[in-house]
Amino acid sequence: MKEKRTIRLIRKSNDLVEGRYRFDIWEMRIFTKMLTMIKHDDQDFKEYRIYLKDVVKEFQLDNKNAYALLKEGAIRLTKKEIRIVRSTEEGDKEFVTNIAVGVDSFLNNGNYLDISFHPKMKPFLLQLQSQFLMYDIRNVLSIQSSFSVRVYELLKQYETIGKRLFQVQELKDVLDISDKYKLYGHFKERVILKAQEDLEKHTDIRFTFEEIKKGKAVVQLVFYIHPNTKVFASRQAQASDDTTTLDSQAMSSDVAALYDLIKGYPHASINTVKDWLVKYTPEYIRQRIQFVENFARTGKEIRNPIGLIQTLLLQPDLFAQEEEQKKQKLQKTTAVKRQKEQAKQQSTEDEQRRIAQANDIKDKIQKALLALPNLANTLLEDLQQSRVQENPSFMIELAYDNYQTNLAGIPRRSMAEVLYNYEQGGSFAAYLIEWMNKKGLLV
Repeated sequence: MKEKRTIRLIRKSNDLVEGRYRFDIWEMRIFTKMLTMIKHDDQDFKEYRIYLKDVVKEFQLDNKNAYALLKEGAIRLTKKEIRIVRSTEEGDKEFVTNIAVGVDSFLNNGNYLDISFHPKMKPFLLQLQSQFLMYDIRNVLSIQSSFSVRVYELLKQYETIGKRLFQVQELKDVLDISDKYKLYGHFKERVILKAQEDLEKHTDIRFTFEEIKKGKAVVQLVFYIHPNTKVFASRQAQASDDTTTLDSQAMSSDVAALYDLIKGYPHASINTVKDWLVKYTPEYIRQRIQFVENFARTGKEIRNPIGLIQTLLLQPDLFAQEEEQKKQKLQKTTAVKRQKEQAKQQSTEDEQRRIAQANDIKDKIQKALLALPNLANTLLEDLQQSRVQENPSFMIELAYDNYQTNLAGIPRRSMAEVLYNYEQGGSFAAYLIEWMNKKGLLV
């Protein structure tokens, strides 16, 4: 019988990801193992007992000295400092703290060690509500370079944006290697190209990059971040071979992690997340949530975040289109430029078709409401009856609860009121289309 596969997630604040520190690979493995032992609802750190055989198994280590190297890595970890720059009301501040404290282990033949995070690390690892990075631990288990792990995290933050710009010196500072690789060529070969190889082979993202020069010197790097479909397909195939693709523990982990991301939104619920997970992968859902968070950071008001996420979930090509646009920018040959123009034309035609279809649906809705004067009232009565039934669907709840009435200058339960709410988009628009389709009014 196959062992059940449990999805384990790493969660850390964006400030911690951007912090300036440097680990060797053994320190990184202990640190990563500690991160997986934090529960999403922990109020404080605990003393974590790490069984070394588990680390050896999870990271697939074949070094005969692995136990000793892991213990030494844990001891060094307690001496490491991290420097974090944070923006406050008083201005930018630099925060410095140790990372871990208190290694307790046997001198000879010990099979475990006890260790805890430094209390000052609490804001960056516990009770994270926003602006944090979360990813599946499988992405870093097989990576042999701690720098590649750091590069993965720094780019994973910007996955939904699709690119990230670094000053070369800035990236060296974040990785804490300004003293290690003085020459750009060494830095490129041993850090950037090595990370590119490792991410391509082991993680759910990959990257290409562009060098920006000032004179002959490379001063900036633009990283273009792409989904790693090869790794994703491999994991999907592995999951299909398991006797249980999502056991109850894995589902619980995903539900809790995703709910953490949306629980501050109106109408968010655990059942909403469970419904999503029946249809979509956790990463697919997480991308859409992050898309909404990034949009909110621009200062734009989002009246119904859950409804917007629901709408984005119904658009599987949302990020594929961005990926196509980024690929087009990277192509330099004449043949590829032609392909880019063709793709752009196709995208325009698709968008025109989508707009035409949307306008056609709106026109049919208006005609139906005009032809049947009592239709708006019938529609709203049906919606109300569906809402008061036991266990109404999520779409019914949102459509009813977010329906706006008592609008200035618009009669209640009128065609104008229905059209106004339809034009707001979200769940009511989806419900109206579904309801009219069932009535045969949009044929």
